[in-house]
Amino acid sequence: MSARGRVAVLFRSALGFVFLAAFLSMAVQLRDLAGTRGLLPWADFLGRLSPGTTGALTRFLSFPTLFLWLHDDAALTLVPSAGAAIAVLLVLGLGGRVVPLVLWFLYLSCVTTGRDFFYYQWDNLLLEASFLAIFLPGRGTLLDLMRGRRLPEPSPIVVFLLRWLLFRLLFESGLAKIAAGEGTWLNLSAMTYYYETAPLPSWGGWFVQQFPLWFHHVSVFFTFFVELPLAICIFLPRRFRQAFFLIHLPCQASIGLTSNYGFFNPLSAALSLLVLDDRGLDEARRLSRRVLRRTPPVEAGSPATAAAAPVESTAGRTADWRRALPLVALSLLAFCVVSASVLEGLGYFLRGPILGWDTSRVRGLYAPCRTVNVYHLFPGIVRQRIDAEIEGSDDGVEWKPYHLRYAPVDPGVPPPMTWLHNPRLPFHYSFLTLGRGRRDQEYLNNLATRLCCDPAAVRHLFTDFPFPAGGPKALRLVYYHDRFGTWGDLSLGNYWLRERVGQPSRPLTCSCAPAP
Repeated sequence: MSARGRVAVLFRSALGFVFLAAFLSMAVQLRDLAGTRGLLPWADFLGRLSPGTTGALTRFLSFPTLFLWLHDDAALTLVPSAGAAIAVLLVLGLGGRVVPLVLWFLYLSCVTTGRDFFYYQWDNLLLEASFLAIFLPGRGTLLDLMRGRRLPEPSPIVVFLLRWLLFRLLFESGLAKIAAGEGTWLNLSAMTYYYETAPLPSWGGWFVQQFPLWFHHVSVFFTFFVELPLAICIFLPRRFRQAFFLIHLPCQASIGLTSNYGFFNPLSAALSLLVLDDRGLDEARRLSRRVLRRTPPVEAGSPATAAAAPVESTAGRTADWRRALPLVALSLLAFCVVSASVLEGLGYFLRGPILGWDTSRVRGLYAPCRTVNVYHLFPGIVRQRIDAEIEGSDDGVEWKPYHLRYAPVDPGVPPPMTWLHNPRLPFHYSFLTLGRGRRDQEYLNNLATRLCCDPAAVRHLFTDFPFPAGGPKALRLVYYHDRFGTWGDLSLGNYWLRERVGQPSRPLTCSCAPAP
């Protein structure tokens, strides 16, 4: 079997980089979202829990988070900040297996506390990947990697589970597009709407939207190719896996340059590293040296290659139970993870009991930890972008807009590129017009209360804030059909074309309790 010690170190460092981006993005948002003056206050949620979840252990098993005990709003900034600092250790390859374990639990604590704003598939993917990364060797740094030192080999079982995760991310997403039935994917029109109707459109997406229609049709074929047949290459011999990597990596880069999904694409790219082996890294290094003409090619018997060669292990020839125990434990882990992931997939695609068996009780054992999930990226693409804009008035006649930061509100401003930052409120708010009803009611009510009675708490979330001092007397929602402009529209200074549609919502009268 090919050596993978250096690939494992490279993956751990890439995972640390993803954690660094995720925690830094979270550190500037979590207090606004889950603090006592936030949009989904965590303290209020705990206060509403049923009497059956009052026990400390019961609460922790249902809501595994440090914030069951950390009640100060400052902790909502300090914990993700600490996570970012610890992530640097993982980037450098320091701290052993304890570091990914701590990062996994800190991130689980934060997303559990952030509730709806952090219940997205990339959050689940990071939790699942980091949980499995705990079982990779903890020794080996980037410096060891660059010097070509001999590194401990990861368990083939753990490598398989991480590949299985990447396979499910792609293959389940491809199946979900087909299972959605006759729609934008099957009629090849999905990519003609995808960039414009994304939750947070990007400037790169605006640019690609201008490409001819045939390009978008080909993009649909390519998406199916990557997510279905190409994904199978993850489990095929190394040349197929290398081909997968060489296609998947630029695919993730192109998605990242045309969308605003934060760390999602870097994380997917990091997972794809695990389809490689150390010999592939040597081949890439030799190729780069030839291209750059810096040094002669490294021969197969050179010290660098020899140092990276796998060391013959005697573990298979010993009956020492201490060596057999980890293998048994990892085999049990693999059985549980694969079984649970199959259960999740069947539950999603069958939309009900599996062969008459209600799986909810079994799923309840692991669901709170979000370490086994089903993935279904973009099963349906919205054909029309309808945005809801908040307006306020102090007389009921003149209404002034609140422009949410990062939202497409000014036709003359290009869609933003948020890169590795994921602004949770505007992303979540973009789903408001998709008819999710009660699911959004709590945070919308709290947002309205803050705008009316505590404007200082949410002022920084908006670019235009017409009533910064005392708040308005009434609020309402108005609706716009937003679509990308063309090159011709851009020559007139318009990236967006906005058309007001429908009727405004019924005004909400602000009613604030007097200050104590």
